[in-house]
Amino acid sequence: MTDCPSCGAPLKDGDWTCGRCGAPVAGATRSAQGSAGPGGVPDPYGYAPGYEPRPAAPAAPVKKGASGTLLLVVILAVVALAAIIAVWFFVVRGAATTSGEEFLGSWTSTGGGIGTVVVARPGDDFKVTLTGEQAAQKVTVPAHLDGDELVITVDDFATLAGEADADRFKDTLKALAGDFRIIFSSLGPARLQMRIEGTTASVDEAQSTVTLEKATP
Repeated sequence: MTDCPSCGAPLKDGDWTCGRCGAPVAGATRSAQGSAGPGGVPDPYGYAPGYEPRPAAPAAPVKKGASGTLLLVVILAVVALAAIIAVWFFVVRGAATTSGEEFLGSWTSTGGGIGTVVVARPGDDFKVTLTGEQAAQKVTVPAHLDGDELVITVDDFATLAGEADADRFKDTLKALAGDFRIIFSSLGPARLQMRIEGTTASVDEAQSTVTLEKATP
């Protein structure tokens, strides 16, 4: 029998801790009741030979989705961008021009020295055939869209003379008739307004308006 090295209390054979102060006794053996079982379960004092705690499995990463606030911000940004683009297209650039379909067809004048007007578009360009009160007074000239109007200028008439003589023909035409434009505006599915405006050789500013009615087939 030995004494506890900490408090001096007597120890029995087989004791591995002091019964008074609980201090471990060097070289003592554990009792069968205090040892670890077959499954490695620790004894009442928290010790089990060869037992190591199993590390916890790492937690699965949490997938983060777009929050409701983020989604709302994205939607508002898209709406604002669409509004800016719409303003640029329809306000800054101006509304889309007419397709010109309303000008196509044969039209009869109600007066003003013009007999008939025929507007055609054989390809991408418009062609306007103007006929006077006599059938021999007939000419076909190119025309182009300007906004929602169909326009013929002196330059368009000059193309009739060919590329080589276009400038000389233009100068002669201006000397005789001035710098003018013929403008067609739609008044509905069955009526056009034809305006001739500009300067003439005798008058600084001149304008003449003729109403055209669509000819029945």
